[in-house]
Amino acid sequence: MTRLTAASSLEEKLEAEMLLMDFAVWLAMCRPSGRPISARTIAKYISAVRSWHLRTQGTHLTGDLDGGRVNDLVRGIARTQNQPAPMVRYGVRTQDLAEAIRRFLPVHEPIGAMWAAALTAGFCGLMRGAEFGVADGETFDRLRHLTRADISFRTGADGTEYVVLRMRPAKGKPGTTKSVPLLLAGGGTLLDPVKAFRRMIELDPVEVSEEKYTPLFARYGRAVSVRQIRDCVKSLMACLGLDARNFGAHSLRIGGATAASAADLNPATIRAAGRWSSDVYVLYTRASRQAAMRVATVIGSTPFEDLERGVRFDADGEILLTPAEMPRLPTASFVEQDLVDDAFAEEGEA
Repeated sequence: MTRLTAASSLEEKLEAEMLLMDFAVWLAMCRPSGRPISARTIAKYISAVRSWHLRTQGTHLTGDLDGGRVNDLVRGIARTQNQPAPMVRYGVRTQDLAEAIRRFLPVHEPIGAMWAAALTAGFCGLMRGAEFGVADGETFDRLRHLTRADISFRTGADGTEYVVLRMRPAKGKPGTTKSVPLLLAGGGTLLDPVKAFRRMIELDPVEVSEEKYTPLFARYGRAVSVRQIRDCVKSLMACLGLDARNFGAHSLRIGGATAASAADLNPATIRAAGRWSSDVYVLYTRASRQAAMRVATVIGSTPFEDLERGVRFDADGEILLTPAEMPRLPTASFVEQDLVDDAFAEEGEA
């Protein structure tokens, strides 16, 4: 940690900058994760360190240096080091998840019912792994992680049953409380979160006095972790004959968003429901409770076939433009329009 300002000495600023450069080289050469780390990922780590320092210390780590030399170093790493192939991450398809739950999970036993509810909620609720599991390296904290007290069953005016999860977004600021309500309606023809939750609670009831201390999703009394969610998704996809290496915890979120898009839900609705650059309450205030409830039902009812298993949603969370949203050039020739379509395809692959 530093306390550098524009008035600090150049020597102090360069020393701090060298620490960042050493960090970049260490990531590239020592592979602390056990796998090669791409220059793009190294740049993200450096950016995260800078942002953390500014947020927690109130000053820039390297004073007023522009970071140009660090950026040059990262570009040099990209040129001189063999870069790992981009990680392929497919979205779980609605029909595949439904079939895997039906065939390979003992849903009439507590542990199987728990996994069915967790996976269904993660898929239909467009949830990040850390929103319904404990992140790797963390311990369960009832103030931040989902508990049995954070779920409630409701019935709408039209008789539709739905559950409300009171959650804290995984990307919320430090100290953010569980103040975001996530609505998951039943009625999905392939996946039904209401039925899944009711079955889980019936098979594994908890005393009311213990609900706020009990993880919502737990194995043998311990909250499930993101790693366990990842392993479960991989295992189920492997059981279907798919390559487990292409799937992970985030595949639920990717697949749910792709199902929503295949069902022709408005991109703005998908962004709000998935908490991309907004909280889910935006869907209530700008649309209606009924619209919010409809999202999970539509996702849970929509099978899809993703072309060549391509991912249309960036793993970092931003929804790309759909073809219908791409601007059409009014005087474009067929060749010019092909260039526009090719640009969209390339960005989707990236």
